[in-house]
Amino acid sequence: MSESAIVRALARLSGLQAVLAPDRDGVGFAVYVSGDRRRRPAAKLSTAQVKQLASDGAIASQGDRGTFVLTQAGRARLQRAAAAKDEAFLAQHGAMEDRAVMEAGGAQQMRRAVGSAGLKRLTALRDAAGAPWLAPDEIAAALRLRADWEAGQAGMVSGSDWTAPPRGAVARGPSNAQEVAVNAACDARSRVAAALARLAPPLRRVVERACLAEEGIESLERSEGWPARSGKIALKLGLAQLAAHGA
Repeated sequence: MSESAIVRALARLSGLQAVLAPDRDGVGFAVYVSGDRRRRPAAKLSTAQVKQLASDGAIASQGDRGTFVLTQAGRARLQRAAAAKDEAFLAQHGAMEDRAVMEAGGAQQMRRAVGSAGLKRLTALRDAAGAPWLAPDEIAAALRLRADWEAGQAGMVSGSDWTAPPRGAVARGPSNAQEVAVNAACDARSRVAAALARLAPPLRRVVERACLAEEGIESLERSEGWPARSGKIALKLGLAQLAAHGA
């Protein structure tokens, strides 16, 4: 069976309550929608394919029932399969989109990246006349802050061997992949901390919660005990300050 047929079977298995169980004819396994084995199978897989998918972590056994369900790794595989070839492994973390990225020299370039639902909500904010609430430089400041925050969250890749001795030839230069990754993440966290430190505490909380935690403005206003629309004003003030400092 081809990879496309396996992907189709996993897609069927992603449905609500769908299970992968031994086929009624006794040959291989079948995907049953809603777990109802009386219905016609939505897809079929061989025993060897099921064993390989279980070994890869794409499916997981349901105890002693002899059935399997799709795992988070399996859903990531589906997202990779649906994405363009050069974006496959990024796409497993979310939908891909064009995003404005500020280069070192200050020029803004468009790059393909994982989309952020929270930042999309910010661009959708409007004033009383229906015009965009946030100016382009304020949106750019939010994008830079979010990009640095995401880079600062980067950790070690599962399964990588970081215990190997340094192999760098330069005494004080980055010696291996771990050191390069750690240095980059530390630099990103430092930029985020420096940017947020410029803001007064109320503005900092709004920017953190709206841009980093991706919390909705109305929810933020309720938790802060603020009147309606004050969160939008505080967010605009905070992002304007970041934009003014190039943060």
